[in-house]
Amino acid sequence: MKKSIRKWVIVAILILLVAYSAFATYEWLEAERIGEGIESVTLNDAVFLSDIPLCELRYVGLEAGSLIEPNTSDELLRERITQYLFHARTLIYSSSMLHALTDDEKYSLFGGAMGNLQAFLGGVANDRPHDMKEILTTNLDTLKQMDDILEEILGINDLTLADTEKLLQLSGNLTVG
Repeated sequence: MKKSIRKWVIVAILILLVAYSAFATYEWLEAERIGEGIESVTLNDAVFLSDIPLCELRYVGLEAGSLIEPNTSDELLRERITQYLFHARTLIYSSSMLHALTDDEKYSLFGGAMGNLQAFLGGVANDRPHDMKEILTTNLDTLKQMDDILEEILGINDLTLADTEKLLQLSGNLTVG
């Protein structure tokens, strides 16, 4: 009789182990499926995060040209430069996310170019208004060349490696002092 009970206990334990194993496998597969969904949401979010700043930065050179006019107020000049600085920073973040998710070098280079632009704009924004206009004037051609490249890019996914290399090179030419 004891052998019979022992046999049923062993069978019950085996059934519980099989059930637990099936449940654990199901949960693991479900977590993987959800993880893939999270990655695609993050990828889409990074792309959407870049849309508006990318559109705004398409005209940084054109805007800089109008900001150096004598009748531009110091407050407007500083506000616009700061606004472009934040757009560049946002593109650094979205490029970093896209590079981490896709391992595509163009996003890393684009993030570097936007980092250079952010550093430049930060240096300009921290100067006196007269110096700000002088720095913008000195760098106007480079900013307009960046405009030409950015105008052709409808979205961050449309970047090419050649575009990002050129933007990185141009942004590296921006000087504050």
